[in-house]
Formats: sequence, structure tokens, C-alpha cells
Amino acid sequence: MYKMYIQEPEYNKETITSDELFKLAKRSRKPKIYNPKTNRMIAINGPAYNQLLRGGYMHWKEERLLIPPFNEMIILRKCLSFASNKIWDIVAEKGLLTLINGRLSLLEILLKVNYNEFVICNLLKFCWNRRETREWRDNILMKFLHHPNLTPSKYRPNALYDAFSKADVLGSEHILAIARTLR
Repeated sequence: MYKMYIQEPEYNKETITSDELFKLAKRSRKPKIYNPKTNRMIAINGPAYNQLLRGGYMHWKEERLLIPPFNEMIILRKCLSFASNKIWDIVAEKGLLTLINGRLSLLEILLKVNYNEFVICNLLKFCWNRRETREWRDNILMKFLHHPNLTPSKYRPNALYDAFSKADVLGSEHILAIARTLR
């Protein structure tokens, strides 16, 4: 009597893309998530997963992403570059100011990590005219113009705000630079 064993295909770690990994995770019997620390897929609610959550990792359940804490900056940058296609999809669908688990916005994470400024500017341009983005950039401009160390004493901050917001002269790169100075 012969037994037939079904072998799963082997995947070369260097050639597999992030999209393929996410597809593999969706097809598996147990729900899995990408572990940016070990570069492997782990079972959700498994021992490795629980240990990572205790270590400060954040599981963004809606998007099936495991986000490292800010004290592991190298891993966090690697994770964000790995999921860059997914980030564009999230921004297209929900926006850059989407709150992750009700705590931090995607933009805040990208700013704290000092993510590529060109990419952040393009993400901002992509959702520039959305209501929440307009509110965010108005808030940044108000904080900047009313900041005690930055406000020129001879100008009125409210008049400058009106001039900047009505003329719409500040682009995404200008607002991004202001947001970085206020951090």
C-alpha cells in the first residue's frame, strides 16, 4: 500500500512579495499575520503573537498588520516598507488620518518613523481635499501661527491664517515641514 503525501510548495524568502504573503495568510486554516521581527507568518493568538503584543506591538485587525512599537525603529521602518503597497490601498480607501485601533493615525506613525518625505507628500496629495485632511492641515497651520516661539510679533496670526488658507498657497510639502517642526 502506498501513501501519498502532499507537499506544500516551498517559497523563496527573497522572491516572495508582500501581496503574496498576505494572500497566503488569508488562505491558511488558522488566521496568520506577518511578524516583522522574524520575517515569518505567525498564528494569531499563538504564543509568538501574544508575546509580541505584550512587548508593545499593535495588531491593526482591520488591515491584518502587526505594527512594532516606536522603540524598535529599524523593525518598524522595515515593516512599513514591506507593507508600502498596503499603505497606499489603506490611504485610497480610508485616508491617511485613519486611526489605528482608535489610538494613532497612520500619518502620525509615518512622521514618528521619519518615513520617506517624498512618499508622505504623495500620500498627502492623494487625499489633500478630503474633509479630515483639510481639518488636519488647518489645525497644523493654526498651531504653527499661534506657537509662542514661532509667531512674528508684528503680524496677527489670525490674519496670516486667513491669507494662507484662502489663497491655498501651502502645499503638502510645506504643511509636512510645519508638522515636523511642531513635533
